[in-house]
Amino acid sequence: MKLYGKIIFSFLFMFLSDKLIAQDPELAKIYLEQADQVYAEAKDAIEIAKDIYIQAAEADTMNVRANYMAGVLYLETVNRDYSTKYFERVKRLDPKYRFNIDYLLGRGYQYGLEFEKALKYFLAYKNKVTSDRSYRGRDKTSVYEVNDRIEECQNAKEIIGMPSSYTIENVSENVNSTWPDYAPVLNEDETVMIFTSRRQEGNTNENVDKDNFYFEDIYISKRNGVTWSKAKNIGQNVNTLYHDSNLFLSSDGKTLYIYSDEGNGDIFYCTENENEEWSKPKPLEGRINSQGFAEQSIWVSDDGEFMMFASNRPGGYGGFDIYGCYKEDGQWKRPFNMGPEINTRADEDGPYMAKDGITLYFSSKGHKGFGGFDVFTSTYNDKTEKWNKPENLGYPVNTVDDEVYFHPTADGERGYLASVREEGLGFTDIYMVTHVGNLEKTAKERISKLKERENDFITDEQLEVKRLIDSVLNISAYQVYFEVNSSEIDDSHNEKLIEMANFLKSHQNLGVQISAFASSDGNPKYNYELSNRRAQSVLKFFKENGIEPDRLAARGFGILKGSEDKSRKAEVKILDLSRFEE
Repeated sequence: MKLYGKIIFSFLFMFLSDKLIAQDPELAKIYLEQADQVYAEAKDAIEIAKDIYIQAAEADTMNVRANYMAGVLYLETVNRDYSTKYFERVKRLDPKYRFNIDYLLGRGYQYGLEFEKALKYFLAYKNKVTSDRSYRGRDKTSVYEVNDRIEECQNAKEIIGMPSSYTIENVSENVNSTWPDYAPVLNEDETVMIFTSRRQEGNTNENVDKDNFYFEDIYISKRNGVTWSKAKNIGQNVNTLYHDSNLFLSSDGKTLYIYSDEGNGDIFYCTENENEEWSKPKPLEGRINSQGFAEQSIWVSDDGEFMMFASNRPGGYGGFDIYGCYKEDGQWKRPFNMGPEINTRADEDGPYMAKDGITLYFSSKGHKGFGGFDVFTSTYNDKTEKWNKPENLGYPVNTVDDEVYFHPTADGERGYLASVREEGLGFTDIYMVTHVGNLEKTAKERISKLKERENDFITDEQLEVKRLIDSVLNISAYQVYFEVNSSEIDDSHNEKLIEMANFLKSHQNLGVQISAFASSDGNPKYNYELSNRRAQSVLKFFKENGIEPDRLAARGFGILKGSEDKSRKAEVKILDLSRFEE
């Protein structure tokens, strides 16, 4: 493993220091041979091989195989949308090089949130595969898979166009690293976060696994005020020399449930004593852990009398299903499937029940989503005794990549999850999701409460006609402009935004709609995320200046066509919330 560590260092150095490499077919062949050797000897060392294939493809942009392998390995790692650059070269140089090249291009564009382009290639591939049903090559992707991708793109176009009720931000550099960090679990007051990481720092094992990442270890961080402490290894009582991953933390922060490789995947637990020392993990009692099948997530009620977990045991609706289980007389009884409203023919995972006892969060590959795992929520209907149709949390919480193990807070205002994002520190990072509401849903309740007492209501018509203050027209549609690749609000906008905040404080029936955009520089995925960060910056400004969250809505729309300088903006519009009563 140390040999591959040296290889990746040397090639990453070349890659970073010589991005604009001259065309050299002979050098490309050398790179290609070395990449093949690395990939053949340690297929899991995919990041090393990918970087060398990229070098080969850039040394000779006409080398079809180098471009193909660079694209394939991008699809299997992070920044999957970057694969399109290399697959486009392959298609241009040799359209018949791989039977499913159109499908691969569609996948790359799907990951880049370019759904129209993705659909074009998926439909082209579908026409090809249905017109040549006799083809049996290994590079054939089934029509069932491409139909799933087409449905995901159509879903994504609809979901991404919906008003978002959430904002998302990276938790902290004290928590995240340049290595994969994921599966955050917290105690009820959000002062303790435990998560899994494959980082080098503090790892129990100084060597790497066959994929050239360090083994999974469990880490802990504690919050003081608004600051998370530097994460540290939870200790060798819990972590071993090999893979260890957390699943759930009790509300008091004293019982930690972890995943064990035993029995094909079992749930263990350990407890913390008064000296903040964790006990050795032991298997969960009762019928939870099955023989020969996997259990890979868990949630336990505060009273310890009910749990949910995910398992691929026989008798389910698909792959992994979510199960429930009650405790009676101190013993866990026979688990039961949560039913077809929750589980699908695909995989479900990461169940978490909100404090109200009827709102379930979980991740699914089978419900209406972007692709991969998306986070959904469903509420239990006492009258029908069934779960309501799950709702996708939407963008920016969900992406085309996997979002799983969503951990909502006790008050329901925030949540934590791990995801791959453009602004991340490395691979998978941990993010905090904040619920900002939906004006259509919150406005009616707010206006109803306001009408119970006397208020000076300002209507949309009055905003236009009376021109109540000097810059009321500007206030009703104010433009906040940003620098290139920035989501920081320039000081020149502070005076106007504070004026708007004060105006809102004087008129409690008014709210703010924030719509943010990016220029066409960069790829669509990055621009969607950048526009969302800009929308969140303006929303945060209003919250910090005393405007209640139920009066604010913010959303990033990605690219705005037009003048590049004028496209990097957030449009801030004041509106009358009482209109939503109509």
